[in-house]
Order: sequence, then structure tokens, then C-alpha cells
Amino acid sequence: MVALDLTGQKFGELKVIARNGNVGNHAAWLCQCSCGNQTTVPSNKLKSGAIVSCGHLKRDVNHTGLRRGYQNKKKKDVATFLLDSKRKVRSDSSTGITGVKVVKYRDGSIHYAAEVTVKGKRHRIGTFPTVEEAAQARQAAVDALLNDLND
Repeated sequence: MVALDLTGQKFGELKVIARNGNVGNHAAWLCQCSCGNQTTVPSNKLKSGAIVSCGHLKRDVNHTGLRRGYQNKKKKDVATFLLDSKRKVRSDSSTGITGVKVVKYRDGSIHYAAEVTVKGKRHRIGTFPTVEEAAQARQAAVDALLNDLND
């Protein structure tokens, strides 16, 4: 079976330059990305839209930590809406409270660590004997951060 010639076609940010062997059962194509990088992509991934860039689009989203459209909701480069205590708690949360996790020590005691992530960097607030104290400490840290951003 002869592969369909994709040379010159555009798929998202990728322009097909030339055939470049096979990847599994699929023809592979050397592509030029709009950012200047070159990458080899199997034809099925190009035609389905599964791959639309060299990877820079995904890196851009991951680098900012936010999807497009959220940038204008930030204050001083901080995604304050992600700090909101009314946000849905992650299903894998061990405590049911955002930013508070269970810490088990070797002696068998259980404590609760409070932390907040700002601009992709995790800030440890402290470890507390009760989940309530940890939640209060995290909320106080978030409130202080929000006050600083509003000044």
C-alpha cells in the first residue's frame, strides 16, 4: 500500500517537508513547526490532529500553568482564582481540604502539612497537629498573599 503524499500540507502549526521513513505501520513525515523546530510525526497523528506542533504549544500551556484565556484573570502574574477556598477539592485529596495533606511520622503520629502553590512554586506553610489548624494556617497565608496583590 502506497502512503498518501502529505508534502506541503499544513496540520496545525506543522508544515510537512518530506517523508522520513515509518513509525510502526504508519508513514513518518519530517515537519517544520511555526516556531522553527523540526520534528518527525506519523501520518495518523497528523491526519487525526493528535499532534499539531513540535510540542511548543503544550510547553507554553504547561509553562504558564494555565490554559489560554486564564492569563487575563491573573493579578500580578498570580492565578488568584486558583487560590479560592470555594474551588472544588481534588478527588485524590487525603484531607478534603485544598493545600492540606496528611503527614505520617515514623513514630506513628499523624500531622497535617499546609502549603500553597504560587506561580508554579510550592510554599510550605508548616505542619500542624490538627487538620483544622493546618486549614486555618493555609487560609491565613492565602489571605495575606491576596492582600499583598491588591495593594
